[in-house]
Amino acid sequence: MKFAVPAIDPSLAATVQTDPKQVKEWLIALPTGNVIEAGRMLLDALTVLNQVKLEPEARIQLLNQYQNSLEMLTGGFELAYASPALPMHESARTAAQLARNVWLAMATGWKIAMQDKLDEKILGLFTSHNKIPPTLIQATLYSFWRVAQVSARLYQPLPPGLWQEAHQLFRYGVEHKILDEPKNDNPKDKTSRPLATLYKQLVLLALADPHRFAGPEFDKVIEIIESYAPYAHFQPLGKLSSSAGYFLIELNSDKAPYYVGNRSLEPYLGQAVLFDTIELAKRLHKAEHSVEAKAPMAKDRSKVLMWLEILRRVIRQWSIVPHRLYQRIPTAAKVRVAFGLQRAVIRLNGGQQLTPPGRSAALGHEDLLLTEWQVVNESPGGYGILANDLPREHVLPGDLVALSVSDERNWMIASVRWLQQHPTGAMEMGLQVMSAKAQPLLMRQSTAAAQAFFPALLLPAIPALKQGPRIATPKGEYIPLRDYTVALPAGEQHVRSAKLVEQQNGYDLFEFTGELGQSA
Repeated sequence: MKFAVPAIDPSLAATVQTDPKQVKEWLIALPTGNVIEAGRMLLDALTVLNQVKLEPEARIQLLNQYQNSLEMLTGGFELAYASPALPMHESARTAAQLARNVWLAMATGWKIAMQDKLDEKILGLFTSHNKIPPTLIQATLYSFWRVAQVSARLYQPLPPGLWQEAHQLFRYGVEHKILDEPKNDNPKDKTSRPLATLYKQLVLLALADPHRFAGPEFDKVIEIIESYAPYAHFQPLGKLSSSAGYFLIELNSDKAPYYVGNRSLEPYLGQAVLFDTIELAKRLHKAEHSVEAKAPMAKDRSKVLMWLEILRRVIRQWSIVPHRLYQRIPTAAKVRVAFGLQRAVIRLNGGQQLTPPGRSAALGHEDLLLTEWQVVNESPGGYGILANDLPREHVLPGDLVALSVSDERNWMIASVRWLQQHPTGAMEMGLQVMSAKAQPLLMRQSTAAAQAFFPALLLPAIPALKQGPRIATPKGEYIPLRDYTVALPAGEQHVRSAKLVEQQNGYDLFEFTGELGQSA
């Protein structure tokens, strides 16, 4: 096996502390109240440790101590890089980048320990059935899992080479029949899961397309992955012809797994394995039905509906991944974007606040905020756009936006399907157009006359797609068969919610019945 590790620097040998007792005391004294300072101290220490020559067992002992301290800082890091939206504030992005770098250094340390064991084998000193200890592979994969989580929260791709090394470790586990090691009967201990389970977690996170989820949604995705990963399975390529819904893992590449369905792979010459999510999907569907049954009686219905929608989204990602209907075409146009349902309603209302008849409201600077983006590519169904120097904490996957391509009179409504944050702070965004002729609305529950009206959008029917009219409201407003009052210049109309189409971070989209539907 080959690993990307730094070269040994003999000049650093005198600067690193290798006495376990002294290292333990130093780690205890870390300023845990200042997670950034503590993280930087850990990163510096690990960086030096990874460039000095040590006996394998001595290195392993030190790495275990470092990892225990890093685990204790995890909660503090998560608080430090928590961000309500993107682009992340500079301090939050710095904290997330630091957390990722420390876990990468941790992974590097474990890779060096494995390389040392391989060197012992070459010298004839390695006698334990000629295998790398499974605990070292497990520790490396666990560090990769941590790197993958932080990368997803940063909306950045995984570091180059990580998939190649993860595939390599999985292949080693298969060849030496140690995928089920190390065994641990405690399901709450996430650091000592079997090699196969940790590798499955990495695969499932990649297949979930994490850049499509906002922060609170991503927490649920991780919870689902860690709970259900054991129900995914590996299959030989020969199984492909019998069923749809398989994913391909190319073991001699640096690629993430991807969907292949049941199409033929012959002749496939590389080393590969199929990732089978059939049992996983069945288990998730069972969980979905259980949540559906409890939803009508739930005290916090909105949270239950959010959990249910995230469950459905990952089921789709792990069953038959939706494919783009249209090919993206490179272009060099510019667009102006207003983020959020409230700003979209204002733009569709001619730049004026939409208020009930007989009332008025002043607009603030934030209400009219627009940002300019460069179109990277486009298709009939959406846009890929790029921007620098955006207002901080401004957008999340699943937000609803209004965008104008040619002027500020014709506004389309679109959903943010994915985001990617560059280390420089630049943002890329994928938009799916929902309507080119949306109408702004004001609504409230019919049974709550004292409730203030909230902004909403009517998306007219699209006969060519056999799609009826829909309404987009702020997230949490949808309840099945709820009656709503719609305030229009000509008077009030009434609608009733029907089928939920989707619930995203920034909106609920649902079909409806009633007077408004007849006039749409």
